Amino acid sequence: MTRRIRIQCALASLAILAVQLGSALATVNAGTAIDGKSLLDKHCARCHSIEATGDSPLKKAPSFREVYLKYPIEQLEGGLAEGMGSRHREMPQIQFSPEQVSAILDYLGSITGVPPSQRPRVDIPGAETIGP
Repeated sequence: MTRRIRIQCALASLAILAVQLGSALATVNAGTAIDGKSLLDKHCARCHSIEATGDSPLKKAPSFREVYLKYPIEQLEGGLAEGMGSRHREMPQIQFSPEQVSAILDYLGSITGVPPSQRPRVDIPGAETIGP
């Protein structure tokens, strides 16, 4: 095999590897959104809409897409990590890990078209946030 053919084969192999790596990264990113949806489905969908459209099963419970777009991202991060409070007793206070919070926010970003990284950041005095 000539040197030129070996170089062409190596370049072809690198190109195939790059395509496979890109596909794997896309799968990982999609997995984050799926995990976030699964968490919301398990813990919240009984009362709240967790989809891109549709009403919440419980009329007084806002859809998660509305909550996501309405409140500052820092408030959502803190609320999901500490357990969001509510005026009605039926709502459980569920605390999510930082990874779960990220997955939930990534999912909500995917259904609203506004990724968490593009949400305006607002300084809330005395509030701690999760993530970068």
